[in-house]
Amino acid sequence: MPPPPSDRNVLLKTVNVDAMVTPQPPHIPVIVLNLEDGRSFTLYYVPYEIVIAINKLQRKTDNPVAEFGSRETLFEILLDFQPLLKELKEKLIRVVIDEFNYETALYTATVEFDLGGIIMKRKMVPSHAIYLALLLEKPIYVLSKLVDEQEALEEEMKDLEDEEQQT
Repeated sequence: MPPPPSDRNVLLKTVNVDAMVTPQPPHIPVIVLNLEDGRSFTLYYVPYEIVIAINKLQRKTDNPVAEFGSRETLFEILLDFQPLLKELKEKLIRVVIDEFNYETALYTATVEFDLGGIIMKRKMVPSHAIYLALLLEKPIYVLSKLVDEQEALEEEMKDLEDEEQQT
């Protein structure tokens, strides 16, 4: 499926991040990025452990470790050693969700590091990049055309549901 036409390539800054499991079945783990223009951008089927780790980082849950028994994930260990990540924090510039693969239906984030005047860009799984940005208190952006495309798809899905209910 080819990408839809779009002439907008503006970076929208994330002002708030919510990580949750949707309350209605099929209970999908999601990350919702609330953007500066009032819209939101949702990543579906993100790793459950990242949802837990983001909530622990944002102090929205008391004991997320209980979700995995007595075992912790890498994300929780990184949170506990946050002060030791000072050098990484100094080098990380920002996270930008800027790519969608129409064959795999997967988003990609570009993570930018300043290596003493040289900017290194790494492609990452968006949920992991979001966690890294939250952990290191760095900005998260989304390419506006991806938000536009997601909204158009959601509207199309809503129209299909409405048609099904009418028949």
